[in-house]
Formats: sequence, structure tokens, C-alpha cells
Amino acid sequence: MNDDWSAPTRASNDALRAQIDSMLDTFNAEKSALLDAQAQATELVSVWSEDGMVRASGTIAGVSEVHIAADAFKRATPESLGRSVTEAITELSRQTSQTQEQALGPLTASMPDLSDLVPGAPSMKDLIAGLTPPPPPLPEPVVEAPERLVDDSDDDEGDYFRNRSYLR
Repeated sequence: MNDDWSAPTRASNDALRAQIDSMLDTFNAEKSALLDAQAQATELVSVWSEDGMVRASGTIAGVSEVHIAADAFKRATPESLGRSVTEAITELSRQTSQTQEQALGPLTASMPDLSDLVPGAPSMKDLIAGLTPPPPPLPEPVVEAPERLVDDSDDDEGDYFRNRSYLR
């Protein structure tokens, strides 16, 4: 009589143990993926502008450094240098967004959505997708420089340095 009820109970326990083991394996795999994503998030990304005058570096958290080449002020106008800075930062933003998508993609793909668990609940995947908007388009180049606010035409000291009179 003892064998009659223990066999189904043992089979139920074994099935439950297998289910728990499977859940623990899934948890450990997702924990490992989360640690990998965290490591990718802190990875420094550096990009150069197309003309090689500006390098921007940062992570998915933001820009950490903007480096301007030593000869940039000789090779470029302020307007073209400004465009190079904007280009480098925009490319950095694009690459770090791509890094973020690659890092979080496996996690969000395997994770059930809140609306799957609770009928009528909002989709968390849609909310998360809305948190990272695409980078803004590049601004139109400025054709004319704005008028100077200060009139330094009578500034003798300015002429002294501008004309390099101090070298004579």
C-alpha cells in the first residue's frame, strides 16, 4: 500500500525539481547576460569626425571627452570645426545607442512583457523603447556668422595682438 501513493508523489516531486532546476538555469543565464550588458555599458567608445579634426569618446551614459586635433584651428574655420564636433558627437551617440541595443537585446527578447503576465497592463517593452529616442538630425550649416556684439575697431590693444606688433 505504501508503494501505491509514493510513486505518483515521487514523480510529481521529480517534475517539480526539474522545473525549479530549469528556472534556476534560466535565472543564471539571464544574470550572466545582465552582467555582460553592464560591462558593455561601461565600455568606452571613441569616434573621429570624417575630417579627422575631432574625436569624441563616451559610453551609453554620455560623452566623456571631446578632443580637438592640435592643428584643427589652422586647418578649419570655426563653422567647419563646429560641424566636425557635431558630426563626431552624433556618430558617438549612434554607436553607443547601437551598443545599448546589442547589450539589452537578448535580455528584452527573453523577458516576458508585463502585458503577457497581467491582461490589460501596459507593455513595458513599448515603454522602454520610448525611453531612447533616435539622435536628432544634423543641423543645417550656418551660412553667415552673426554680427559682432562688441565693436572693437578702436581697440588699440586688440590691433596690437592681432597684428603681432609685440614680435617686432
